[in-house]
Amino acid sequence: MNKKWFTILGTTILLISAGCQNDEEANPEDNPEVVEVEEGETKLISLNDSNFFSELKGQKIEHVHGIGYPGDRNELMIATHNGPIIYFEDSWYAAKDNKNDYMGFNAVSDGFYSSGHPGEGSDLPNPLGLIKSTDRGNTINELGFQGESDFHYLTVGYESHAIYAVNQQKNSEMDIGVYFSEDAKEWEPVELNGAPDRLSGIATHPVDSNVLALTSPKGLYVSSDKGSSFDRVSDEISVSAVSFMENHLIYAKENNKLVIQDLSNGDEQELAMPSDEVDTIDYIAVNPQNEEEIVFHTTSESIYKTTNLGEEWKALVKNGEIVE
Repeated sequence: MNKKWFTILGTTILLISAGCQNDEEANPEDNPEVVEVEEGETKLISLNDSNFFSELKGQKIEHVHGIGYPGDRNELMIATHNGPIIYFEDSWYAAKDNKNDYMGFNAVSDGFYSSGHPGEGSDLPNPLGLIKSTDRGNTINELGFQGESDFHYLTVGYESHAIYAVNQQKNSEMDIGVYFSEDAKEWEPVELNGAPDRLSGIATHPVDSNVLALTSPKGLYVSSDKGSSFDRVSDEISVSAVSFMENHLIYAKENNKLVIQDLSNGDEQELAMPSDEVDTIDYIAVNPQNEEEIVFHTTSESIYKTTNLGEEWKALVKNGEIVE
């Protein structure tokens, strides 16, 4: 699988390489996956007790469209062409329902946002538009553009929940371009002055919605004014993926290396990598509860995890096969 690139020409964005629901939050009385803690508050039951997830056996993990840690639960979620998969405490779990093709997947503090296409047998509209789930994908909350848009390139602030969406085909509210929203209701176009003409990804800061990063064949570009202007903050090298921490960002550069950059002064630290040969890194996730825990996914469908900033790496998946 090759890295996907898209181009931005003014307000025009072009891909050059392809690759029962409601609008309310989950109600614990209607959803067996959540339990009431205090009035107005809920939490999810354990994966072992879940009616929505079961232990993953004999299934390859492939066609991945994003990774992250939804809901501050230390659960690594992998968004795939066939629904969400979770890795937690050395065990794997797969959803039994809502096996949607989640594109533009973004983990946030209370769940995840995504787009994509409905799974087999689903009554969801196609494409999904912008959706959110706060219960691991059991309940899908429709936020807009249902039946209109599939946002392959989407980023959402982990704590802020501010959204940047790359719209590749005109819909009822957006022309072709990049748009920003604080609440998934009002959208404004992003100017993108100084942005490179070809991009591979987009990411925003977990708290500060003004900060936006773009990855490209010419380097990593960062904006501090909601995408009005950008500066290159790396060497002029190919950068394939980026993820933010509170005070740092981590990006994947050519030769498949990971670099942590200090947001305050630009100082960089290159991490030691796994001893295995690593293909192009297309997704990076940092555990918000432990920033030394970093996971990356490669275009060859391999997943690696470190809990000590690269001193040691554990292969979770190799070429789509779970490593026992």
